[in-house]
Amino acid sequence: MIAVLNTPARRITVAFALSVLVHFVILWLPYFQLPHTKVDLPPLSVRLENLPKPVVQASEKPDQAKPEPVDPLAKRDKGSSAKPVQAMARMNRAEETAEAPPFPKHLQLTFIVFKDADGTRTGEIRHQLDIRGGRYTLKSERQAAGLSSLRNSGRIIQTSNGKIGDHGLQPDTYQEQRIDPGDTQIFQATLDWAAQKLRFSDGSETPLPEDSQDDLSFMYQISQLRMNGEYFIMPIVDGTQLRQDQIEIGAKEYITTPMGKLHALHLRKMHADREPYFEIWLGLEYRLLPVKFRQVDSSGKMTEEYVISDIRAADK
Repeated sequence: MIAVLNTPARRITVAFALSVLVHFVILWLPYFQLPHTKVDLPPLSVRLENLPKPVVQASEKPDQAKPEPVDPLAKRDKGSSAKPVQAMARMNRAEETAEAPPFPKHLQLTFIVFKDADGTRTGEIRHQLDIRGGRYTLKSERQAAGLSSLRNSGRIIQTSNGKIGDHGLQPDTYQEQRIDPGDTQIFQATLDWAAQKLRFSDGSETPLPEDSQDDLSFMYQISQLRMNGEYFIMPIVDGTQLRQDQIEIGAKEYITTPMGKLHALHLRKMHADREPYFEIWLGLEYRLLPVKFRQVDSSGKMTEEYVISDIRAADK
């Protein structure tokens, strides 16, 4: 072996060959699933016993069409020339809902993360909901997978804790951790309902609006709302700020997922022109749980999409 490497030219040739081999292995490395702690929960069946249909009869006569909702940003910033984008199609809009579907006592949702419109798989997100004694814990953990894990080993963990009652989730605390090699950032918000104050970990505080949710709980709390109009307003807290999101109720449509074709209700954050927004799809056959979520940047380009790949739940 030493004789093979006894000249600079031979050493360069061997190094180049090894580099080609390593790149070949990386480029053709198959996508692999992240290891997770085994959770003994059964798959959540489409056929749910004793549950009302989540959305009923959506129709709106053309001669009785309601005026277009006004984007909240336009109200806040009177000097801005930005106009709300055109509303989504009204076909099959939800005009009213039946009784809110119950939350499972234990729930685990797994999403595959896709980056950009080219559909590159970059990771996996797992949501875990546990309800005990009138309280809930909702946790989301995201990790890179496949080729993306070779470039980015960071993790994002979101945790929402609070009470659960007849009106659904009422978060008390929300925390977001961004964990990278050699660096961890933690953002936290406390929702003090008694004092009607929202307090952040940087020491700032602001009045706490009624029915506020956090960046994780809101996706589940939507199932408890009576969506009897074209849009609803939801105060949403993250680790650093409070925002008033105006969310438009869109059409019922079929989406393609690793679980097959799912019937879903499409919602979208209303936004001014050149403003980022999100879209979310709720499973009509799965208790209005989130089954797809998408982030769109200010140019209208999809930056990330999360698509359901597995649902497991237990009602006891």
